[in-house]
Amino acid sequence: MKFQSTLLLLLFSTFCFSQSALKKANRLFQTKAYTSAAEVYGELLEENTALDLETLLQAADTYHYIKEPRQAAQLYEKAYNKNDKDLGAPFLYRYYQSLRGLREYEKADALYRKFLKGQEQTDALASYEVAVQRFDSLRKDNTPSQYSLRNLDINTEYSEFAPVAYDGRIIFSSSRPGASKELYAWNRQPYLSLFIADENEQGNLENVRVFSKQIGTQFHDATLAFVPDSDQVFFTSSNVKKNKLILDSGRTNNFKIYRGRMEDTKIVEKQELHFNSNTYSVGHPAVSSDGKYLLFASDMPGGYGGADLYYCRIYEDGMISDPVNAGSSINTWGNDFFPHVVDGTLFFASDGHVGFGGLDLYEVEFTPEFGLGVPNNLGKNINSVGDDFGLILNAETNTGYVSSNRASGMGDDDLYHFNRVPPECNQWVIGNVKDSTTQRPIFNVTVVAKDSTGTTVETTVTDAAGDFIFSQPCEEAVTIVASKSGYYESEERAYTGKANDGKTDGIAIWMKNAEEKIIQDANTGEEKIDLETIFFNYDQCNVTSKAAVVLDEAVSLMKTYPDMVIKIEAHTDARGSAEYNRSLSDKRAKATRDYLYSQGIAKNRIVSAIGYGESQLLNRCSDGASCDESLHAQNRRSNFIIVKR
Repeated sequence: MKFQSTLLLLLFSTFCFSQSALKKANRLFQTKAYTSAAEVYGELLEENTALDLETLLQAADTYHYIKEPRQAAQLYEKAYNKNDKDLGAPFLYRYYQSLRGLREYEKADALYRKFLKGQEQTDALASYEVAVQRFDSLRKDNTPSQYSLRNLDINTEYSEFAPVAYDGRIIFSSSRPGASKELYAWNRQPYLSLFIADENEQGNLENVRVFSKQIGTQFHDATLAFVPDSDQVFFTSSNVKKNKLILDSGRTNNFKIYRGRMEDTKIVEKQELHFNSNTYSVGHPAVSSDGKYLLFASDMPGGYGGADLYYCRIYEDGMISDPVNAGSSINTWGNDFFPHVVDGTLFFASDGHVGFGGLDLYEVEFTPEFGLGVPNNLGKNINSVGDDFGLILNAETNTGYVSSNRASGMGDDDLYHFNRVPPECNQWVIGNVKDSTTQRPIFNVTVVAKDSTGTTVETTVTDAAGDFIFSQPCEEAVTIVASKSGYYESEERAYTGKANDGKTDGIAIWMKNAEEKIIQDANTGEEKIDLETIFFNYDQCNVTSKAAVVLDEAVSLMKTYPDMVIKIEAHTDARGSAEYNRSLSDKRAKATRDYLYSQGIAKNRIVSAIGYGESQLLNRCSDGASCDESLHAQNRRSNFIIVKR
């Protein structure tokens, strides 16, 4: 009896302890003291205490919130099996995220597919399959990463994240001691403050100190953004009144974005943005590099899930428009936040897209006026199975900083410096070549692309429809030269844009048939170059600018026919002495020849240049004949007679 009584007493004591511990754990969970709650839940689990479904899910959520995916996944799985494999969307999402954080991608995908099928979300399932295929291709791709990361010496066991460049220095958010703040129950670290560090040429950070004690509260002050070329700044702080946290109905303290003005090292003239609220959070401000848009994250009503990305127009007078949700291609059922815009590209972090685990980093072209497209995962190395977020990029140096809680760090969130190999970007240059007279396409035209230095970078030929296509680097000016035997060479300029694998506007190239410039002399039967009259100044033999324009046509034709050989004849009318006319025409013939030489025509391609004066008149207008000016003009001519071609 004594033994049985002792056993019952022990069992009763254990039961009382379990019940007391369970109440304590649940109370800590309700107050969002997750680190402390996890310790108590852990003791209960070690004692093999039977937990009901609600407590199992609370314990699983606790480990999820403190970034312990293995324990979270185990508890979610127990709850999943306990409740006939039906957790409901929020818990299933977190179970799914925990699995991805353990690299159990196939298991996570199967779980999510089953959920979507059960919800009869056919379109969502189809979109998910496409996303899985894209991620699997990325995961299996062995191409070296564009990003090489380096952990920084300033990191501590506390959290350091969300860097921002400021006047040759880096400001970041941190829970490290030093700003005289209370402990945050969630993780038992001090509330967040802003710190600043000097940046050296290698990207290392030195001389860390508190950025500004005047910024906000004794609670969270974090994530700020500067408006380029101004003293305006946006920053995030806890929602506080009279130095006390304001809690919503779920006992959550929400964040608000404030704007202010930098004055020395202080932020002055602090004021709330008009879309702040006591019932939801807004935070993570960022300003586009042109200063025209404010971006931020918020869980305000009407979004797609957790935190969504929004943007507002910043007008020239400083007024800010109402927020616009960035749309379903960006925002997910998970958290989408930490925006950063540089040169028209939006970088952001998300745990709702199909990724490596935790928060992954993505990029997408930021075009508010046209809508935002499908984001691209930045790939291995920059992303891990942990949280990777808070990226900033210097586009000129292709260097930057990023935050991550990956296992190789110093503890909690760390800052990393990275170098980026510029992403390859090419566009398709497309065009068509036609005959300028017949307007018909020309087949087998050689089309050459030349860069800004005149160097040939690519050569192709037109097809039967006169079309051509080739690839050139983005944001480049390209000279397109078309050539074909029997046609004058023709060229146009093309300009490639920013989008990789995009296409230029179609380029129309018109080519003139060179044969049209070759005629047969009606009297002699000889082939000649058909040119307009070449005018010289009175009693002069110098080639004028007007004459040069005409002669350039002969130069073009001879370059089109590289084997062509000619002789030049110059003739005058009968007015004046015969000797004077012969001498002047001969000088003009030789001046014409010398001009062709100066334009690159080889000397062996002009067999002679002779002036015949008035000796070969074409009509009756000889000395003493009465003729009007039009008849005399027929005799003033230059002939470019083709000897060979």
